Amino acid sequence: MIRIGKCLNLSTTEKCLLLRAWVLLGLIRLGMELLPFSTLKKLLERLKPISSGFKKYFSEEELVWSVTVVSRYIPRATCLAQALTTQFLLQQGGHQAYLHIGIAETEEGGIKAHAWVESRGRILIGGFEMNRYTHLLALE
Repeated sequence: MIRIGKCLNLSTTEKCLLLRAWVLLGLIRLGMELLPFSTLKKLLERLKPISSGFKKYFSEEELVWSVTVVSRYIPRATCLAQALTTQFLLQQGGHQAYLHIGIAETEEGGIKAHAWVESRGRILIGGFEMNRYTHLLALE
């Protein structure tokens, strides 16, 4: 019940942002299951310019907050799904955003991948244990 109470106390603008992030993250998760990564990325790039007034309403921090909150309620919202969603929202809002992917060796000798988003030299989402990962690529 506490979560519902917190949600009710949010402004209409914040509720709309959460709804937008929830729908987008859900669609990206579905897209990751059904499409090759390159196809999903191209599809997202074509959708970016949809909203012109989005930037004036939300800061980078608010956009990241929305993805962080809704990711708790979407099954298998991996770091890659969160990073793609964050990058999309940031770029749609006119903010600079680079999606980074890196890998690290696990203790068992396997490989683990991780994705994060950076803007203006700051890691906005997925910035934990960064020294473990070898950077592979950055996507604008």
